Amino acid sequence: MLRLGVLSNFHFYHRLPVRSHPIVNYNGVQETEVVEMLDIKEMQSLVGFPGEEALVEAVYNSYSDRSLVMLCDEDFLRKGYQPTCVTPAGTVLQGQVLILALDRQIEDFVLLNQKQVEIVKRETKLYRFSS
Repeated sequence: MLRLGVLSNFHFYHRLPVRSHPIVNYNGVQETEVVEMLDIKEMQSLVGFPGEEALVEAVYNSYSDRSLVMLCDEDFLRKGYQPTCVTPAGTVLQGQVLILALDRQIEDFVLLNQKQVEIVKRETKLYRFSS
């Protein structure tokens, strides 16, 4: 026979959905799971050179899911970053590239769901040095 008792100090925690923000660099696509959206300083830090302020530039229409956006340091050429990936238009992006999605309803960037992360992993074209 199952006996039910009273639980005291028992809390139910709602599990927040885990979303991701992939980073593309010379090591490939690396997925980082987070609960809260990044603020602008965190975005700048992820695409910038340590110790230097970065201006974030958005590159659109690089994936089959048109809401996905590549964010990089707009000054990557002057800063001498290594080539990272190539957009479908043939533009070589350099340095770390942060991938987020654009939610057109709120007109702001959002984290990626798992389906979008799989698109990024499958469709990102890494830059390969030719010797």
